[in-house]
Amino acid sequence: MSDLDTLSQLNRLLTIEYRSLPMYLHDADPWAHASDSAGRDMLNDIIADQRQASQRIAAFIQDMDEAPSPDEFPMEFTDLHFLSLDYLLGELLRYQRIAVEDLEDCVGALSHEPEARNLAEEILGMERAHLESIEQIASQPVAAG
Repeated sequence: MSDLDTLSQLNRLLTIEYRSLPMYLHDADPWAHASDSAGRDMLNDIIADQRQASQRIAAFIQDMDEAPSPDEFPMEFTDLHFLSLDYLLGELLRYQRIAVEDLEDCVGALSHEPEARNLAEEILGMERAHLESIEQIASQPVAAG
């Protein structure tokens, strides 16, 4: 794999983390029931993890003497303003499943770059755990009120 291919995959990895739905929702501030602290906490934990992962990926790219270049947020995220966290759990699940699949592709594409692959595998493991967290919160009954 050339350095250009590695850089492309690392920027793809950066986009998956830095331009995720949870990162978008940080600024959209979804409405939540007062009793929905578990959902808010889960979202905040995912955002914190993805920020840290994004910083690690960007540092890796900079160590290659390149500039990080994530894509923009997907345009369809703009339709998700002013919605409840209850509703957004379904969207979070859908996009998290896509992210895990994309991360699996990145890991495969980085198979000849052990250090970059290890970083991608670590992030994939984190995002699989996030998927489980979202599934768990989404399976709980909707709070009343």
